[in-house]
Amino acid sequence: MTIAFLALAWAMATTPTPPPPPCEACTQGAPRTWLLVVSGVSGEKRFADGFTEMGTALVAAASARFAIPDSMTWYLAEDSTRDARRIRGRSSKATIMATLTRMVGQAKEGDRLVVVLMGHGSSQGNESRINLPGPDMSAGEFAQVLGPSPATVIFVNTASASGEFIKALSGPRRVVITATKSAREANETYFPGYFVKALTSDAGDTDKDGRVSMLEAFTYARLEVEKRFETSGLLPTEHPMLDDDGDGTGHADASDKGPDGRLSRSLHLAPLGGTTLAADPRAAALIEERRVIEGRIDALRAKRSEMTESAYQAALEPLLVALAEKNRAIRALEPKKP
Repeated sequence: MTIAFLALAWAMATTPTPPPPPCEACTQGAPRTWLLVVSGVSGEKRFADGFTEMGTALVAAASARFAIPDSMTWYLAEDSTRDARRIRGRSSKATIMATLTRMVGQAKEGDRLVVVLMGHGSSQGNESRINLPGPDMSAGEFAQVLGPSPATVIFVNTASASGEFIKALSGPRRVVITATKSAREANETYFPGYFVKALTSDAGDTDKDGRVSMLEAFTYARLEVEKRFETSGLLPTEHPMLDDDGDGTGHADASDKGPDGRLSRSLHLAPLGGTTLAADPRAAALIEERRVIEGRIDALRAKRSEMTESAYQAALEPLLVALAEKNRAIRALEPKKP
């Protein structure tokens, strides 16, 4: 029922306002990223402090590192007065559902809709949920409100007892990450601190391309969690999982070799080259071409069960090569570092 946070020096309310309206960047045809960060009931001051630090760190990085417009970034927390600049409402079930519903309605195919949950998790019967001020919200309820989204959904539940969210939310064009492998792992989790660190710093950038993919962030956090338990000599009480092939089964050892890890490897919150490159028309054209290739890869993965493995790999390889070539071409346009 509890969740731990790392004592990290994160970079750094208003009353609830309507969810973000369409912005100028949203009308130009380029893929967009929508971000919703939710921190639930804390129970103790140390958890409240930790959730706020991690949540505000993600929101700060959304603008500074990921080039996500403020109008497309949403942070809901238990106490909306803790950070008047960044917390935009209370994390009640009604506000979460209303915000997600409008985001889903505005997001288009090719966009990325990212949801990050922090807090205490619990289960009732076969249903996992995140504990919120007021009624809790179940995995099934998140799945219902996200169901119509044409966007690629990245759903990260860093709470305890979060493992069952994978079964409920898995699907095509979906990355689902949980801090635990089942609802029975209900002890405090260390995963969220490491995951946020991976996204808000260069710690998780293992391929040194200047960005951190969802797979890199997950892998960094998972390995740090494992290292923590090994160092302490305690039995692990959390096993982070990732599912991105839509089969409803998560894997701890996700990688670009699959079965899970291929989609998340290609998904980043930060654009290549940051905001400067995003404004370059040459880069914009290459990014759109890359989006088309990624769409073809997604479509192929959706048909994998209907194909022989050799036919699937034969069709996938040239698409992965084309994707790598586009990424190299985009990186070639990045401003040179002094």
